[in-house]
Amino acid sequence: MHTTSPNPESLVGIATLMEILKRSCASIYRDIKNKRFPKPLKLGSSSRWRMSEVEAVIERLSDDRLKD
Repeated sequence: MHTTSPNPESLVGIATLMEILKRSCASIYRDIKNKRFPKPLKLGSSSRWRMSEVEAVIERLSDDRLKD
């Protein structure tokens, strides 16, 4: 379990995303397929996301929630 938040420029893996978002791997990849979540950067066989992009998605979802 991570005790500190990654900085906005760091790259995070799927396990970190699952922990931050409290979502399953399958639901994250489903959102990528449906263009609701950014595609990962591929580093060899690893997938990584920029923390700043993850934070932007969270902000967008928060803003959308407030509009309803």
